[in-house]
Amino acid sequence: MEKVENKIERIIAKSFKGELDSKEQDFLDQWISMSQENKRKFGIYEKLWKRSGELLLSNTIDIEQSLLKTKKRIPDFRFKRRTRFGNFRVAAVFILAMGLGFLINYLLGGNDLIDGTPQIVYQEVRASYGTRTKLILADGTNVWLNSGSTLKFPIDFDNVEERAVELNGEGYFDVTKNESKPFIVNTSGLDVKVYGTSFNVSAYEEYDSMEVALVEGKVSLVQGVKGDRKEYMVLNPNDVVECNISEKRLSRISDSKMNKYTSWKDGQMIFYGDPIAKVVSRLEKWYNVDIEIRDKALENYRFTATFNDESLEQVLKLLSLSSPMEYNIVASTKQNDDSFSRRQVILSIKK
Repeated sequence: MEKVENKIERIIAKSFKGELDSKEQDFLDQWISMSQENKRKFGIYEKLWKRSGELLLSNTIDIEQSLLKTKKRIPDFRFKRRTRFGNFRVAAVFILAMGLGFLINYLLGGNDLIDGTPQIVYQEVRASYGTRTKLILADGTNVWLNSGSTLKFPIDFDNVEERAVELNGEGYFDVTKNESKPFIVNTSGLDVKVYGTSFNVSAYEEYDSMEVALVEGKVSLVQGVKGDRKEYMVLNPNDVVECNISEKRLSRISDSKMNKYTSWKDGQMIFYGDPIAKVVSRLEKWYNVDIEIRDKALENYRFTATFNDESLEQVLKLLSLSSPMEYNIVASTKQNDDSFSRRQVILSIKK
């Protein structure tokens, strides 16, 4: 039978990879709550993992064994000062076992640069196509990432004046209030500045527009850096603002149906009288496909529907039943580098 110590070490390692099932999660939660010592040990493990700076490691690296070997090199799980040679050996374990490239001084607990300026270390999380990912930032802010989206963020907000993160894609934010440290979502278009609120941002870099939908609280659309930042618009609850980036044009509406903009985090796609262009952009990201609107006449049609985990074929079939649209799905093809192209969908008017 597996020893409790070995089991908890294995489960802790799996928890950092997001691979726990419900029983393992319950076991971990119970173990942490049993004593302050268990809680402390888990905190040390968590710090080691966060300081690795790598959420996506090579598949050839055995993350569980690397974490356990690293733990064994640190007596009683404590960060202690050692001789210069000992410090180098601990850092080498991190670098070789986990494929890291951080400074030895940072791994040992210091996070200052040589000139004494605080160093900000970032992590990056990506939601694979067809999936959604939830994460909790160091300040307690909850973030949901939609399919194909990426968020870059500091591992903590201790040495910053603003809690700035960088989004490429779509994210729903439930921001922890902190009036002394505003929360900034940087995108390829405008930035979103908040102090504590819930809102949705859709800002994929490959599209020429971005959209912000405010659920509650107050946010402003800004551009520039602290001390030289221009404010373009302040949003109130139920406000939805679309920004045409190339034309530098903002348009605002008030929409009480906010679930249309936020339901994706619960696995739904909802359309309320949306034009085909809006439907296409959502489907492309959700199913990782390229969609071509072959007939411009389709741009005159609007669609209302709710989808719950249907396949691409099912969604297209349902949309075609409510309009004169027909579709053709072109299968993926193998490329010269042995990768496969994305499937292509061609939309046209029924003959």
